[in-house]
Amino acid sequence: MTLETLISTLETAKFDVYLNEAPNGTACPYLVVQDLEHPNFFADNRTFAKTTAVRLRLVESEVHDWSLIATLEQTLDSLSLPYSSTDAALPSEHVCESYYDINFYGGIKNA
Repeated sequence: MTLETLISTLETAKFDVYLNEAPNGTACPYLVVQDLEHPNFFADNRTFAKTTAVRLRLVESEVHDWSLIATLEQTLDSLSLPYSSTDAALPSEHVCESYYDINFYGGIKNA
């Protein structure tokens, strides 16, 4: 699995995808790929297990579109990616967000 494969699959599912942050004025809904980390397990000057952690942030207007969330989750399921999610409402900004945390065990290529 590559980061490019993840992004292109999300784009094929009709999501607007941005790395790190969306440009100002971007219309909802959109996805942001952020927090790319590599919390590898290592000991004795050697990396024993590679891991890449990615957070997807789905930004929607006002209220959740549950069919959109179902599409996102089906897309992640089609890639066999385990994920956990949390939701947040930001009434002062007139948006709601869903965060999807994904761990790629064995690392992710080109990341």
